[in-house]
Amino acid sequence: MGGNIFKDSATAIQREHIRPTYVEYVRHLGTIFPQKAEVFTNFIFVGSSGKKELSGDLDLAIDKSHFFRGQPFNEEEMTEWRIDHQQWRMEYLILKSRARTSSDSMLEWKAFLMLLAGIIKSDFTIKVAPKVTSGNIFTEFPQFDKSGQLNKFVQIDWMVGDADWLSFAYHSNEEAPLKGLHRTQLMVAMASVRGYTFVHSEGIKNKIDNKFVATSPDDAVQLFTELYGPMNKKDTVTFSALLSYLRQNSTEEHYEAVIRSYLKILSITKAIVPKDLCNENIRFTRV
Repeated sequence: MGGNIFKDSATAIQREHIRPTYVEYVRHLGTIFPQKAEVFTNFIFVGSSGKKELSGDLDLAIDKSHFFRGQPFNEEEMTEWRIDHQQWRMEYLILKSRARTSSDSMLEWKAFLMLLAGIIKSDFTIKVAPKVTSGNIFTEFPQFDKSGQLNKFVQIDWMVGDADWLSFAYHSNEEAPLKGLHRTQLMVAMASVRGYTFVHSEGIKNKIDNKFVATSPDDAVQLFTELYGPMNKKDTVTFSALLSYLRQNSTEEHYEAVIRSYLKILSITKAIVPKDLCNENIRFTRV
């Protein structure tokens, strides 16, 4: 989900290598954070990982609730995470001084994950990308089979947030050449043109006051129902289902605005345009 960040070294992973690689990845994280080793056993696979013979990367979601037994970012447990509480506080305040739209909670988590990523990177076995968000860490790790380490690597991305929302936001059940992003980015466009921001790690928020109006799949379905027309969860499962819902329920004006926004997103992310939108792609991009 983080794109091909480690394109010069990471490769796709065969389905049979996913489990041994994942087991070793979790074990190694436990050696870096021995007092918090159990946390990493709560990763769940999202996206298309393991659904095909080859996966471009591995997407691991984890609920925020697993990171702290007590109050999030309490001093005692931060020590268990090998993080100085004062340093975390300073990083948070720096982020807050520059932030425009992020909530305090998002900034607190970003500061925490940035420091966590630095510790993981210092171990040298797991490579960590410089970019860290309030809900993502992007890493690279050696691939393994049942016999041991292989001479190749795979990108492994973290998604930190509410587990139910993450499973919804990063869901992928597409047939090639489409990917999960084709479905999710259509929802991004649907939210955006009506004044909302779809945040993959958190939910959907109002652009005016930056308050979240949807933090669960049911909330999202209800919001789209209010914006476009009656929606069911099955309407969000694939790109085709979502596009069919949009065509049946949106006004001509809203449909055009959504598709224009969507095509722009696909262009920026260098993703292919689905065949179902070939006519719109020609019509909307015509000078």
